[in-house]
Amino acid sequence: MVGIIVITLAVAAWVGALGLSAKSELEAVMPYASKIKALVVSGDAAGAVDAVDDMAAHTEQARDDTNQVVWRVAEIVPFLGPNLVAVRESANIADDIVDQVARPLASVAATFDPASLQPVDGALNLAPLVEAQSEVSSASLAVESAVDRAQAIDKSLLIGPVAGAVDQLTTLLSENAPVLRSASDVLALVPDALGATEPREYVLMFQNNAESRALGGTALSFALLTMDNGRIQLGDALPAGMGNFIDYAESVLPIPDGAEAVYPLGAYGTFIANVTTRPSFVSAAELTQEMWKRQFGTEIDGVISVDPVALGYVLGATEPITLSTGDVVTGDNLVPLLLNEVYQRYWNEDRSRNEPSDNELQDQVYAEVVSQTFARFSSGQFDIKKFFAALTRATEERRIMLWSTQESEESVFASLNVDGALPESDKKTDRVGVYFQDNVGSKMNFYLQQSVTLEHGVCRGDGHQSSRINIGLTNGLPLDAADSISPSILGAYAREKLEPGVQRMVVMVYAPPGSQITGATVDGAAVELEQLHDTDYPVAKFTVSIEPGVTSTMTVDLVSGESGEKALEAQVTPMVNPTAVAEAPLDCSTVAAG
Repeated sequence: MVGIIVITLAVAAWVGALGLSAKSELEAVMPYASKIKALVVSGDAAGAVDAVDDMAAHTEQARDDTNQVVWRVAEIVPFLGPNLVAVRESANIADDIVDQVARPLASVAATFDPASLQPVDGALNLAPLVEAQSEVSSASLAVESAVDRAQAIDKSLLIGPVAGAVDQLTTLLSENAPVLRSASDVLALVPDALGATEPREYVLMFQNNAESRALGGTALSFALLTMDNGRIQLGDALPAGMGNFIDYAESVLPIPDGAEAVYPLGAYGTFIANVTTRPSFVSAAELTQEMWKRQFGTEIDGVISVDPVALGYVLGATEPITLSTGDVVTGDNLVPLLLNEVYQRYWNEDRSRNEPSDNELQDQVYAEVVSQTFARFSSGQFDIKKFFAALTRATEERRIMLWSTQESEESVFASLNVDGALPESDKKTDRVGVYFQDNVGSKMNFYLQQSVTLEHGVCRGDGHQSSRINIGLTNGLPLDAADSISPSILGAYAREKLEPGVQRMVVMVYAPPGSQITGATVDGAAVELEQLHDTDYPVAKFTVSIEPGVTSTMTVDLVSGESGEKALEAQVTPMVNPTAVAEAPLDCSTVAAG
């Protein structure tokens, strides 16, 4: 009996020592995840490789500690056993992640030169992307397998510290799995999208936010972008006006259910400049594809949308460009030049027939900016890190959007949120759409400032969440706009029976499917809204006229379709000036009881 007791105590002491060692090793591993990421982002690939080696020493020791015979024997002990199993499996997962994910990705980072992605003589080298895809794909699969293994650990009998460690590991893996999956998907589609297997043709759409549409701005001009085995060619920019495109009597494609009332006849699907009227890039791209086919008889492979603000971000990655007009254009002054100064500069209603019109001269400046910017980038004359930072910022702000005829590519665009889709709510968050459209045919939105404040709370007896969307629009045009501002900017105010400088805006709020719009105000006065919807989205729509120097305020009240409190977010039309989005508490005394 004494011998058995001595052996038991010795085993317990041994397992305890191993457990403390494994705990120490695994705790030492956790900080390495953020450290390695920071090293890779900063470009210190060699440092990342060294950090992975240091991390591996800890995970290997933890794996050795928890896979010894005495540890495995102790796993049969009631209560203690499940905790030992959880620690051992966590150590195994951590070591596998280092071996199957961190090492190969650090190796890719060490051998991958970002400069290799810069075009040379108008062509991209696709080989580095193809080589990286295999490693990233394997790493993605390994992380997804590790997530499944971590989630399969039985936590019902675990003590607090062990259960907490398992949760921490599971969370870390779950947060990184989608990132690697997206990276793998992108690397898989990029070569084909750039014409690796066959040439691709895309329509490049330029939106003009100075004349807003729900998706961003009027489709100012278009150009054909051809990609053939990494070689990129940009055709001449083709303005949407001047008779270049057909104006159809009816929409060229079926109108989404309910949208025919939201967008009256002629506002949707009839003219290519207005394909951005509905705040869905999928519908805008499909309309563009159909109109391009009817106009030129060719099938395009996709549509890419860019606005001048995004172009400014991108131009910040290269040296200033000098135009034939003498203008020196940088990322900082591009937007004022294209969206305001050219309209003020070319202001002459008395031109003879032999001279270009104001519109033609304005379009020529825009086209030259695009062609020179493209020339810089196609020849590799740009800072690769600044370029990708600019693309990231532009896509996050919905200023660059992508659509493909290939379902596999379109699904990746959707997963990356670059497809310009209508807002999608989920179990934790309700997402509303707040959209603006110029209603004067003007370029006055350059002077418009916008704000959105979101309020929400459970105020009703039925437990359904109430939300209030507060919208502010400020017309920053000078009070003497009639005399100081170009007619090209003021738009068709006479036709619309408005005073020059008055910005008349259509404001639309898309509520989450299943919710109900319960009320709205304009400048403090309650307004009666028409019952509108666009597919499954209830839509509040009203028109406001804002004089120079004046701010107009609107509110829209919603009730969610299910009980419980959720976060609230807003998807807003990307305007010239950024929209300030804030949150504030909802005063339940101002909400109708349910």
